[in-house]
Amino acid sequence: MIFLLILISLQGTQLIEMASGTETFVSKGTQLYKDYDHLFKKNFETDSIVVMVQGDEVASEAVMKATNRLEQQMLIVPGVQSVTSPAVLIKQINYKISGRSRIPDSDREIKEVLDSQPALFESLMPDKTHMMIVIKVSGSATDQQKKDILNALDISLKEATFPPGYSLIVTGSPALR
Repeated sequence: MIFLLILISLQGTQLIEMASGTETFVSKGTQLYKDYDHLFKKNFETDSIVVMVQGDEVASEAVMKATNRLEQQMLIVPGVQSVTSPAVLIKQINYKISGRSRIPDSDREIKEVLDSQPALFESLMPDKTHMMIVIKVSGSATDQQKKDILNALDISLKEATFPPGYSLIVTGSPALR
């Protein structure tokens, strides 16, 4: 009898499936699922690609200008929604102060901007040797579009001409997939 119950249990365990996602809670045919799919996924959901910059002194004029070049190149790639980096924040601060959205021409000026609002930069620059550049990708981007974005990023990283000795690491869920 026990042997028969074990056989039936083994047969039943083969029918168990692992599932996750919205479809497990709401049927795809319902209006709620269609609204979620249209409103959230198409308009609000994003993926992020993170470029980690590591070197002697990331708060330098050369690194910030290279970061700015990378940002300008990535913003024209279809599927890229925004780029966030210390260079972007420095340009925003300069615009508020001088009316010109630009990267300062000296390490001293960059340090002054960074020191003026350290809390604003701490999540993107945890220390003087590391910096993050966050590229937001539309959640509605297809796998092929994400692959195209990563290819454009690879080219843009070369063309941005970061100073010698700096390592650039690309990470984030689109890059890992």
